[in-house]
Amino acid sequence: MNILYFDTTQDWIQVLVVKESENTDLEILSEQTETTPKESSYKLVDYIRLGLEKAKINKPDLIIVANGPGSFTGIRITVTTAKDLSQLWKIPVFAVDSLEAYLVGTKGNKIDKETSLLCLDGKQGKYYVKYKSENEFSDSFDMTPDTIESKIKTLEWTPNNWYYTGNLPKFYPLKALKIEATNLNLSSILKHSLKKYFKTEPNKTDYLSLLPNYIRGTYVDHK
Repeated sequence: MNILYFDTTQDWIQVLVVKESENTDLEILSEQTETTPKESSYKLVDYIRLGLEKAKINKPDLIIVANGPGSFTGIRITVTTAKDLSQLWKIPVFAVDSLEAYLVGTKGNKIDKETSLLCLDGKQGKYYVKYKSENEFSDSFDMTPDTIESKIKTLEWTPNNWYYTGNLPKFYPLKALKIEATNLNLSSILKHSLKKYFKTEPNKTDYLSLLPNYIRGTYVDHK
């Protein structure tokens, strides 16, 4: 099975084409990563075309995307493109929470053994936040710095690993790792996403089921 993954929910474009075979590791056929603030609207489709050409396939068998939280425009571009291609190619499409994807894909993260906290810069003085305990992921939240700091001080959240985007949060240790396009392992994200995909009912993997994960509701309310 050939799989196309892409993500423009942050200030980057990531496009990965892999071949998945039973009982074998994913074979990377093409991979493109670039930091492109406000350029994904006209670059993404071209990157997908180039990725498929390099992989020497006409179309994939499955599309997997990160669907937010993140940039309103970036989420819209990712989800709309995935829905259009899924409908055009008549193939399933599956979404993974962006924060979950980044926690899984951060290079060097022992995700199954340690606790982790990711604060993604949500602008407007707030963060998109996900906490990973030893056993499971929390929901993704839209939180103020004071609320996050309170959970840390009361030991409700006790992260071993600290991750962020944007500027280092004031309540973070200096050892925290900044997540950028170049330090994410897309193969790890794909493996994690595929495990979830194979457990999902087929009627929930068509283009009509793909929804953006904005969290913040209508961004107009926050302008």
